Amino acid sequence: MPITRMLELSELDPGLRDAALKWQAQGGNVNMHRVFGQMPDFFAKFIDFYGPLVNRGRVPLRVKELARLRVANLNECHY
Repeated sequence: MPITRMLELSELDPGLRDAALKWQAQGGNVNMHRVFGQMPDFFAKFIDFYGPLVNRGRVPLRVKELARLRVANLNECHY
């Protein structure tokens, strides 16, 4: 059973909701927005850190995604 409830998009801080809707329109999954929506200030700082890790660097995005999927599989995650 989850410890933290996922907020509905309508419950998110307006700025976070706009970002979630934009991400969703691009085919992204907004569950992370819905969980971290409980702490919008933390989430904004996290995205500032996480975004460059995912979108830049020497490792190709395809390899990063394959690694993410493999780790999820090893941990029996649904994603």
